[in-house]
Formats: sequence, C-alpha cells, structure tokens
Amino acid sequence: MSSGSKADRFMDEKKERKVLANREAAKRSRIKKQKEWEGIVTEKSAVLKDIKNKRIEIENYDNDYSMTEKDNNSLDAGTLIVNKFLNCMSLYKEKLGISDQTLETPAPTFNHWQSQFRH
Repeated sequence: MSSGSKADRFMDEKKERKVLANREAAKRSRIKKQKEWEGIVTEKSAVLKDIKNKRIEIENYDNDYSMTEKDNNSLDAGTLIVNKFLNCMSLYKEKLGISDQTLETPAPTFNHWQSQFRH
C-alpha cells in the first residue's frame, strides 16, 4: 500500500499545483480585466469631454453665424437705402437736366449723415 499512498500523494500534489496555477491564472485575468475596464472608463471620460468641447464650439459657430447674419441684414438694409437715394438723385439730375460732366466729384470725407450707415 505504500506505493498506492505515494501515487495518491503525487496526485494530490499535482492537483494542488493545478489548483494554484488556476488561481494565479484567474488572478491575472481579473487584473487584466480591471486594467481594461479602467482604460474604457478613461476613454469614455475623454470622449465625453471632447463631445462637450465640440458642443461649445458648435454653439460659438452658431453665435458667430447669427451675428454675421445680422450684420448682413443691416448691410442689405443700408444698401437699399443707398440705392434709393442714388435713384432719387438720378431722377433729380434728369429733371434738372444736369449731365455727369457738370457734376464735380468731391473728395471723400466723413459727413454726419454717413454715420447712420456705419452700423
């Protein structure tokens, strides 16, 4: 029976080594999964921060667009006023019989009435 007990002890030692090896492998697997999870959490945080920054950037572009659109509308209104003025002047010139050659072109200066078109 002593040979049977040696075989049993050998099998017990082998089984014990296998159990220990399995425990170590499981431990390594848990550590690996934990590191992967931490990486995913870090990546998620970075993506959420990037999304927040992009939303702010888009909001800034929207604000800039709105301001540009308001400026364009203001310029369009000014252009209409200037065109109406020029049409009136052309009609007056025509009715008064004034030719382009008789008109002197003044040097460009800033007059008070021009300030209303500088907005």
